[in-house]
Amino acid sequence: MYKKPLLLCIIIITGCLAGQSALCQQNRKDDVIYLKNESVIRGRILQRDDKLVKIQTQDGSIWSFPSADIVRTASEPSYSNFHYKPRGYANFTELGPLVAGKTTIDGVTTAAFSFQSINGYRFHQYAFAGVGVGVDLYATQTIIPLFASIRGDFARQGTILPFYFVEAGNGFNITQNSSSGTDFKGGLLYAGGIGVKIPFNRSSGFLISFGYRHQSTSYLLNGDEKKISYNRLAIRAGFFL
Repeated sequence: MYKKPLLLCIIIITGCLAGQSALCQQNRKDDVIYLKNESVIRGRILQRDDKLVKIQTQDGSIWSFPSADIVRTASEPSYSNFHYKPRGYANFTELGPLVAGKTTIDGVTTAAFSFQSINGYRFHQYAFAGVGVGVDLYATQTIIPLFASIRGDFARQGTILPFYFVEAGNGFNITQNSSSGTDFKGGLLYAGGIGVKIPFNRSSGFLISFGYRHQSTSYLLNGDEKKISYNRLAIRAGFFL
């Protein structure tokens, strides 16, 4: 029911995010002052005349330089202190709601909550591979997911880095037996979606994502096996390293 509309949304939003990231990278500019002592100052020029140039740097400081000490001024793409790692260890820690319709044992509409942490290795801008574990708290069941994750970035510079993710594995059901059922079991887990990373220092930052998530489970009720598939829209926020 959700798969085709969600897939279409993911394709459209992915294109929008990638385009927006490229546009931001292209449009963000710094004023740059090149001095005769070979210093280079970046920021926003506040005043410029024949005698003096004032510039405000990113930390809010305002500097004044005699025009005679300046070789030239220029407008250049903004400098970022984020150091993109094309290779090496990476971690993604995320949490957020799993939103859907009537998919619980009692057939009621409820929300769910999910937490996960993924550790792995980045081989390329477009290819990270890792293993994740977490906990999914549904209204009547608790699942421990163990899965493989493949991720990649659509951009490697800028203040917004769009990314994709694909995950697959197994969810282990730790729900206790109750009047609602017995012998709870997990099953196949798979997910996919897109998100954006917002760097805040040289190697880490904040992230938000959304996508489709499927979890198969089963249980016994009066001796009969009941199968449930949780099909959810996953909305998450977290951090990356």
